[in-house]
Amino acid sequence: MITIEERAGRRRRLIEALRREDAPTDGVALVQGAPKPSIHGRFRQFNDFGYLCGVDTPHAYLALDVHDGSSHLFLPYQAPDLREREGPLASAADPEGARRSTGVDEVHGIERLASFLERRRVVWTPMRAGEGAMQSWDTLQRAAQERVSDPWDGRPDRHRWFVRQLRERLPQTCLRDLAPFVDELRLIKSEGEIALLRRAGRLAADGLVAAMRRTRPGVAEYQLEAELRYVYLDGGARDVAYRAIVAGGDNAWYGHYDRNDAVLADGDLVLVDCGPDYQDYASDITRIWPVNGRYSDLQRELYGFIVAYHEAFLRLLRPGVTRERVQEEAAAEMVHVVERTRFSHPIYEQAARRALVFPHHLSHPVGMAVHDVGHYRGRRMEPGLVITVDPQLIIPEERRYLRVEDTVVITEDGIENLTAAAPLDLDATEAVIAQGRG
Repeated sequence: MITIEERAGRRRRLIEALRREDAPTDGVALVQGAPKPSIHGRFRQFNDFGYLCGVDTPHAYLALDVHDGSSHLFLPYQAPDLREREGPLASAADPEGARRSTGVDEVHGIERLASFLERRRVVWTPMRAGEGAMQSWDTLQRAAQERVSDPWDGRPDRHRWFVRQLRERLPQTCLRDLAPFVDELRLIKSEGEIALLRRAGRLAADGLVAAMRRTRPGVAEYQLEAELRYVYLDGGARDVAYRAIVAGGDNAWYGHYDRNDAVLADGDLVLVDCGPDYQDYASDITRIWPVNGRYSDLQRELYGFIVAYHEAFLRLLRPGVTRERVQEEAAAEMVHVVERTRFSHPIYEQAARRALVFPHHLSHPVGMAVHDVGHYRGRRMEPGLVITVDPQLIIPEERRYLRVEDTVVITEDGIENLTAAAPLDLDATEAVIAQGRG
């Protein structure tokens, strides 16, 4: 659980970062909260807002005064009938209660935001969409691009409309992007965040083990997805952090396959990639296993190689070095594996050698979103950085795609594998599948 005191510390660090940028003393950092869901679903706050202020009220705004460091929460009034129907929310009708529950300095009605922003020389606000349930910055970016390219749509999304409103209503105010400052804060996780990520990682691994035990020919992909989600929900998660990839046979070729409606066939492999949303923190894990419970010789040859590559990354990751340095070290170690392996076909050796120069085996940060914000490439890794280890083997001649993935946190002397409870070893994987058939 993230405490009120931790969120207050985040707000202070954000203000300090803006002050180091010589922000004007009459500047304000402004973050827009998430709207009320338009579906019959549970409200989930935008990540930036939740990171800085833990309030689950739709249509909230948070303003941080750069001059005096004060925090101001602007809330709507909850109608009595909605309060009776949905339960109480933090509201402008009870400013003292909202102040106590969030730790902000002042709580105002939403109608006071305009006057609060008047005559401010600079307003810093994120120039990117807020991440909600099952969303990451990259998925939001792609959706916005497709919407703009639709000649019958093209409407601005919520954050672009908000920025437009600020420019129109505050013509004398300079708008600047707050996102890089928030991204930098969110990149390195606190002990409280790591505790939540550790729990999310354990649920991710346990869900995968349950799916392994459920696997047999004739089972549908969505039935494995159901096993995952049951474990997540039963363990206290909100639900999945992203749409599960459960790809049997040829479906694994599509890196972000999400139909999950095919029937698993004897002799095929199934690729499963999923993770929970646990108290607003995600996890990410991938394993591949045989539908019939036994890896064939070829499956062992190819998947065994990528598991060995994965294990090399796990051994070599540590603080004080760059991602690029670790990739070079892992490739140097694995080239000896390639040279002493008798591959059953030249295209497999060629694919293995290509994998040694593929630059993205150490992948994205993980945090409040599965593809979390912040940039760690080209800089030395430090304790508290949470990323995925995700080596891949691509054989286009046969449309084969194999990978294995864990979520790890960089520690003072190496890593902690947050999803280690799911087996990597091929024999151990077969033993887990057999447990479901005993």
